Amino acid sequence: MENKKKLNSIEKIEEMFFEDIALLQSEKSLTKSATLKRITIKQLLSIPSFLLKKIYKVLPGVLKDIFFWSSVFHKAPSSKFVAKTKYDEFRTLLDIKASALILKSIPSNTLDQVNNTFNSGHYSYEMRDISELDSLINEVISYATPSHAGARPYFKDGKNSAIEGSFSAYYNFSESHCNLITAFLNETLEEDFKYYLSAIAGYKCELKNISYSLGIVYGENSNSEMHQDTFSGIAKGFIYLQDVDLRGAPFEYLEGSYCDATFRSYQTNLAVVNNDIHSSGSTRLRGDKLEEALRRYHLKTFTGHQGIFILANTAGYHRKGAHNSPSPRITLNFELKRKGILSKFLINIFALIKFKFTRPIL
Repeated sequence: MENKKKLNSIEKIEEMFFEDIALLQSEKSLTKSATLKRITIKQLLSIPSFLLKKIYKVLPGVLKDIFFWSSVFHKAPSSKFVAKTKYDEFRTLLDIKASALILKSIPSNTLDQVNNTFNSGHYSYEMRDISELDSLINEVISYATPSHAGARPYFKDGKNSAIEGSFSAYYNFSESHCNLITAFLNETLEEDFKYYLSAIAGYKCELKNISYSLGIVYGENSNSEMHQDTFSGIAKGFIYLQDVDLRGAPFEYLEGSYCDATFRSYQTNLAVVNNDIHSSGSTRLRGDKLEEALRRYHLKTFTGHQGIFILANTAGYHRKGAHNSPSPRITLNFELKRKGILSKFLINIFALIKFKFTRPIL
């Protein structure tokens, strides 16, 4: 495979990183008012969800476990009493079963491949040319204010302490730029991509109305530990914007771990009982637990040239690989809207009914 020409925007970012890292963390005053307006509109449209989360925060642990058992933001049992039961294994298994219903509405000519994608928990595709994204990447650095998102530079080995040499900056693309990226991906990815996307997300969906971000990370961060995001299957994707080898923090995934409700729930319950829950509610594998997982599942390491598109169900165990390169890792990232167990079930049942009544009769 021949090397592809590096994007001008990526060369610029790497130069900024080496010359003055502060340039990548500075705030962009020109867009503050527009960002505030956009956030205000979103808040107005999501008041029910906002109030629900406020109620969630003040409820005692057992009541959270009862009333929010199927919610995507109730990532782990809140009560140690509940963590000692089959509660988390039961709801994790229900999520897997509800998500698997999507496979019943997949055309037979792609079913085997899509089924393999569901079971492994990941999908990848090599895009030949991503130069169309170059100008968008170059612009987002100038108008967006970065955050560290979920790549926290201060969490390691269960301790909230600063990680030396850690850097993370995520820039959110504007709505118009997000639409352009979606159009590019829909034109570039293979024709049957929507089936693989639905298998990873756990419900019938397409690539639309997606928010994207540019991610720049260096060194270790909270995502360097093997972890699951939550009990319920969710789809996250990203594109390598540079060549990534074993030294450049490749994405790593434990194949088949999402479908193992018993193992995942056991690790979650153990973390709750031992007060070893990450600040976002996701659980980490360390020491003997990590060694057991590596024996149990195959570790898939994603290396390759720029343009590799990776999609993964991050309810399965995954991590940012070791970073031994002098350059930051730069990716274009997105996440599909998260759906709870009941939502997945209803969406997939309707998709199945439509599929049964609209497929051609042979």
